[in-house]
Amino acid sequence: MTDVIVIGGGVAGLAATDYLAHAGSDVTLLEATDRLGGNVHTASFAGRPLDLGAEMLVTREPTAVDLCRALSLDTELVAPACTGAFVWTRRGLRPLPSDAVSRLPGALRELLRSRLLSPLGLLRCGWDVIAPSAAPDGDVAIGAIVRSRLGSQVLERIVDPLLGGVHAGSCDTLSARALAPQFIAALESGEGLIRGLRAPSSVPGGPGFTTLRSGLGSLTAALATRAQHAGANFRFGVRATSVHPRHRGRVVVTQGDGGTLEAAACIIATPASAAARLLIGATSGVAEELAAIPDAPTAVVALAYPAEAVAGLPAGTGFLTAGEERLVRACTWSSNKWEHLRGESSIIKAFVGRAGTPPPAVGDRELATAVHRELALALGVRHAPIDVLVRRFATGIPQYMVGHLNRVERIEAALPPPLAIAGASYRGAGISACLRSGQAAAQRVLDHIDVTTHA
Repeated sequence: MTDVIVIGGGVAGLAATDYLAHAGSDVTLLEATDRLGGNVHTASFAGRPLDLGAEMLVTREPTAVDLCRALSLDTELVAPACTGAFVWTRRGLRPLPSDAVSRLPGALRELLRSRLLSPLGLLRCGWDVIAPSAAPDGDVAIGAIVRSRLGSQVLERIVDPLLGGVHAGSCDTLSARALAPQFIAALESGEGLIRGLRAPSSVPGGPGFTTLRSGLGSLTAALATRAQHAGANFRFGVRATSVHPRHRGRVVVTQGDGGTLEAAACIIATPASAAARLLIGATSGVAEELAAIPDAPTAVVALAYPAEAVAGLPAGTGFLTAGEERLVRACTWSSNKWEHLRGESSIIKAFVGRAGTPPPAVGDRELATAVHRELALALGVRHAPIDVLVRRFATGIPQYMVGHLNRVERIEAALPPPLAIAGASYRGAGISACLRSGQAAAQRVLDHIDVTTHA
């Protein structure tokens, strides 16, 4: 018997467990694997700590950075050693204008120099400046907004490589309300997308991203340690198979071995597809709504090359791919981007898989070879890698389709009070968003426990 069971030891599950333990609850976290962190995974590669999942913290969302300071990790925080990225088009690498999405389509001088848009494509952008705008009724696709205001070239050569690449999906299906609310706010200004996005903002200056010198795995490890010191119990290799609310406000969790655990409340901090399986038959319609949130299986391929083999890389952090015909969705020149990853060999990290096109079902060596071929084509790398490492994420990146936030609101409203959901599938996939999600779920169940205790 325990107060709260948390299912899933990713960032959201750890945040919920830590929050509950410090609130004085008796909390047990169940993790099906032998490790914590979920899609945060730091591994030793080429003698350096390399993040194979999430690798950066967004500084304008301070939750994660503030947590690093609270965990005495602030001396480990480092900014990128360089800036600037490229788009890999059919005509080769083209420099991506800085602030291309936050200030669409980027600074005019940089845009002209990049040659990403044709003269007609540039002219098409001008229509947005002279035509009044209005916010759409309800949610729409990111692609619908950009195409209607700025034309197809801006969507296909700038916005989709960036937003679609980051989220492993297509901007023609991804929700503007969930992933680009600034676009809707810009249209609401009445001045169009370009001028609306360039209105004065309170976003602080300085580097937009940071990471930890020892890898983001040190953040999840420190959070887990703090939760354990506060009394949280961690159980590894325990796979939950179902969650059912019972009478008197209790919850029963069935495990893979047939055993059960009972608690006053339960937080399901797994991908939505796993949460759907856990809640089949538990409450009307919730499992079906959860199952309707898809995800894109992905893989990260790290390759180490002799330093001289990649000495000719252009200054910058990497590239994003325009179009869907390539295997590599995005690529980071890790040992250029981060000072602490520099060494005798150079590390390049490639991202494979997008919605509708999972990583090919081949062995790790074959996948790394295929990635190397594309890097040779994009970057002129001719030397074979001296080391490779592949990490696959079966439920990689959740897809926030049009209407996503409305669906999440329906799910949360339909859940019985002893239950809560948390994680990247719902209100943001970044580390700060997952931390907030776990903490919000913890507060929901604490409110329930307080009510039932005093009922």
